This record gives sequence, C-alpha cells and structure tokens, in this order.
Amino acid sequence: MVGRVALGLFASLPLSLPCACSRDPSDAHEAVEAKAVAKQAPSPAAAALPELPTVDVAFLRRHIVALSDDAMQGRRPGTEGGAKAVAYIIEQLESLGVEPAGEGGGFTQAVPMRAVTLDSSRSSISLRPGPRAELQPLRLGEDVVASSLGPATTTQLEAPLVFVGYGVTAPEHDWDDFDGVDLRGKIAVVLVGDPPLPDDRFDGPAMTYYGRWSYKYERALEAGAVGCLVVHETAPASYDWNVVRSSWSGERYDLRSPAGEPPARLAIQGWIHAELAERLAALDGRELAGWHELALRPDFVPLSLSAELVVELVTTERSVTDVNVLGRIPGRTRPDEHVVLTAHWDHLGVDPRAVGGADAIFNGAVDNASGIAGMLGVAAILQSHVRDGRGPDRSVLLLATTAEEQGLLGSRAFVERGGDRVPLSSIVAASNLDSMNVHGRTTTIAVTGKGKSTLEDVLAEVAAAQGRTLVGDPTPEAGAYYRSDHFSFAKAGIPAIDFGGGPTMEEGGVAAGEALAHELAERYHTVADEYDPTWPLTGALQDVETMAELVLRVADAEQRPRWRLFLVIPLGGVAWRRRRARRQVSRDGAATWRVTGQAGESRDW
Repeated sequence: MVGRVALGLFASLPLSLPCACSRDPSDAHEAVEAKAVAKQAPSPAAAALPELPTVDVAFLRRHIVALSDDAMQGRRPGTEGGAKAVAYIIEQLESLGVEPAGEGGGFTQAVPMRAVTLDSSRSSISLRPGPRAELQPLRLGEDVVASSLGPATTTQLEAPLVFVGYGVTAPEHDWDDFDGVDLRGKIAVVLVGDPPLPDDRFDGPAMTYYGRWSYKYERALEAGAVGCLVVHETAPASYDWNVVRSSWSGERYDLRSPAGEPPARLAIQGWIHAELAERLAALDGRELAGWHELALRPDFVPLSLSAELVVELVTTERSVTDVNVLGRIPGRTRPDEHVVLTAHWDHLGVDPRAVGGADAIFNGAVDNASGIAGMLGVAAILQSHVRDGRGPDRSVLLLATTAEEQGLLGSRAFVERGGDRVPLSSIVAASNLDSMNVHGRTTTIAVTGKGKSTLEDVLAEVAAAQGRTLVGDPTPEAGAYYRSDHFSFAKAGIPAIDFGGGPTMEEGGVAAGEALAHELAERYHTVADEYDPTWPLTGALQDVETMAELVLRVADAEQRPRWRLFLVIPLGGVAWRRRRARRQVSRDGAATWRVTGQAGESRDW
C-alpha cells in the first residue's frame, strides 16, 4: 500500500478559544459558553419546520415500497416512471422542510444527456478467424454485448484484434500494457480487473480505478484504438454475464457537452463472453489462462491476434434532459460549507427483451429505492436536530442523482458543471447510500476502499458508540469504491466515503451474512430486485442512524476531512503515460501526493 499517515482529526476536538490577548481568563470561558448556548437556541427556520415523522422501519418500508412500485416502471432516466420518482422525492423533501438547492430556486438540476440505442435487428458482428477465412457470425447478447456512444450512424469496420493484457498504463507502478503497440485502426481486447500481482501494487486483491471498464475504454481511446472489448469473467468482474446483458442492453446514456457536440468515443465498446475469448486464444494455439499468464509477465508486449472483427453497428439517438434532485439543510455557523450525501434514484427501467407475460420491470428495490429511503431518513433525523436547536454547523446537501446506472452521469454532471447554490469549492466531504442492508442488524460496518480518508476516523467513533467495528469491503476485487456516486467527488479531490452493513450479522454471524450477500448478488440488476415484505429492514435503519450521526459530526468538526492515501485517478490525456508520482510531506507531517506530467502540470492530494 502507498504511504499512509494516521490522522485522528475528529477525536475530542477542542472548541476554538479567543486569542491569548483576552483581558481576563474568564472571557474565554464565557465565549465558549455563549457559543454553546447559541448553538442550542432554535432558529427561526427551526420554528417553521413541519411536524417530523419518526424514522423507523415503517418509515423506510413506506418509501421503498413506493419507489419500487410497478408504477415507477423501473425509474429509468427520461421516462414517465423516472419523472414520477423525481416528483415523489421532491414531495418528501418538502414535507420534511428541506429547502430547495437546485436551479432557479427549485429542487432540480438539469442533466443533459444523449440516449443512444443499438438497432440489433440491423446490426451484426462477425469473426474472421484468419486471412480470407469465412465469417463466423457472433450472437449479440450471447457472445458479445457491444455498441457505440459515438454520433448516431451506421458504423462499418473491419479491424484486427490485439490482446493488450489488462489495458492499464500505471506509471506509479512501472506498468504499461500499451507500451510499443500501435492501436490505430485496431480493436483492443483486455482482461477485466487489475493485474493480480503478488506484491502490493494495484492494492493487492482490491480493485483500483484501473480495473474499471470505464477506464479501459478511456485508455484504449487515448491509444488510438477504434474499439475496446473487455473479457468477461465472473469472479474478477464480481457479476455474471446476465448482469452485463441486462445493464448494457437497450439505450445507453452519455453526458451531452455544453456545446451540444458528442465527445470523442470508440467506434465499438463492450464485452465478450469468456467462451469467445477462449475461441480467440485457441486460434493462436493458446488458452484464456495463457493470456492471463502472459499479461502478468514483466516483459509482456501486446499480442496481435489472428482474428479480426467485421462490424456493422446501427445506432440512433435522442436528446434526454433528466434531473438531479437537490435539497439543503442550512448550517448554523458555517452555512457556506457543505457536507454532501448522495443516493441515486434511477434504475434500469423495463427489459426490452422480455416476451409474453414475463416480468419485465427492473423495480430496483434494493438498488436503489433503499438508498433514497435512507437519504430521506437521514434528512428527517437531521431536521429533528434543527428543530431542537442542535442543527449541523455546516450545511448538508442531499443529492439524489439521475443516471448513476449509466456511469455515474448525474453526479459527474454536478461535479463538472457545479450547482447554482452549492459550488464545488464549498464541499468538504461526500458520503453515499447505495443498496442498503434490507435484512437484520450487523456487528460490523463494511467500508469500501477502506483506508482512504480521515472520514473513517469519524465513522469508527460512530460505530463504536453503536457497538460495531469497521471492516474492509468483503469483496474488494469488485471495486465498489469506484462504482457509485461518491466517486465523482473523490475524482475532484473531495474526501468521499461509502459504507454499509458489514458481513457479520447479529443473528447468525458471518454465515448468515454470506448467505444474504449471495441472495443479493443473485438479484442484482435483474427483475428479481423487488420489494419483499419479509425484509426486517432493521439493518437499513441501523445504517441510516450511522450515516446521520456521521454527517452531523463531520458538519460540526472544526477541521475538514482529509485524504490519508494517494488516490490514483488517471486524469486523461496521453501525457499521463509518462507521468510519475512522487511522495511529499507537508510541514505538518501529513502525506500529500503530486502527479506531475510532461508539461509540468500537477495535482496535489
């Protein structure tokens, strides 16, 4: 692991005292006492609050049921069901007395997008196993799931395939899978995940951002490739082929640039089944396992394959403007600084492949009706503190995002384009609620990407007060830290945390936790993610209470949270290939990192 410094920033924080030139020592005591009294005094805004609901299991159940109802039609962005979900969230925030923080004094922020659809009836992908060999048609959705987010058109190409290992350029690890290869006019074939090295590079078994499919597409585009296909394997991907098929079928969304022009994109991007990868490897007398061995060799060079793909993709697109929902609880003493809580309201909509009377609605009860219910619960708890004169010192921004399932587009839009009332520079920390524990209470809290920031110091104190302890993500290879909305803030340099109920249940221990995790994985991104009336939801309530207390403590702390580890995030541009990371130590002993490029540009953490 990269160098770390323990910073117990929020333990027993002292109150700010007047300077040493006070006329009398009692002046300091009186000032502190006055500040405490002022903080406890209800504000005029608190007096205007409506009657607040009790946050209990019934509260969470009511909102999960409503948001995962068939009437919401799977809450896909740009649909009537999605609009219903937005209206519901706004109504609930208003009922809690949360003030609007969106555009024009309202609760929403527009997120302009392009919705691109592959016409599978007119599209085809075929394999040519060798020069002048007959074409072998591939089955869309079975052998390959692919499309393009480029401008809507008919894309025709014949392109050779090149195996590029893990598709990673990581100068801080002395690793470059693209070294010495010209990918212009070619399709990169890459393995999913990070290189599983025996040393501590790439965070050992934990996935880094380099393991994400989104990074691999970005890097292949930078390298000049016309396409990139990721080899799907269930264990390193952390989900099976059905998830790829359901998540990538139908419309795919992309942010629309402020100028309205689509950004540069690959002509073809997507996934290939492991069985197809075996076929490709066999054409050169190898196996997929052999590809893995080659990719880990220090002297690995990209491997030109015998096969090429003959592709015809017909895509159409439409403009979609959906919305994030933003509510704000003003701070008492530092209202211009913010702690953000995110949860995405969107899901996958209706399955276009469903036939007959089969269930076609991706209700998304766990993912993420539960997270929005949790956000509303945190809002109600915070408002009860406001009512009692104990509201947060910093303001709290509640950000319910659109198009998270499409690549964190809603949170990306907020971070990249800013908000009317909440500039990015005012945000001191971000936290996230996604796919909550709808089962029983746990004795542990699982932190994705554990060890990254001092937010965990605060969370550890909250957990200890509940009789719980912090543990790392039980499936670090899944790279969950990079797969939800808090990561958009982390990319912007803002300390961000994501956590949930840990793997050890109060009743049944680890074995019960593992069984429930398996059940959740079976439902993930399928039509089976529906509300179940047998869910106790006591675990979700436990985590809502944890999140509310975490947000309060961060909002009240004198010092801002800080990064503890160097967070490796490629910043784009071919110059990144030659960047190097060097450790620096600031005067107060805190670890900082700088990534420096050829032109001298830098970024500090």
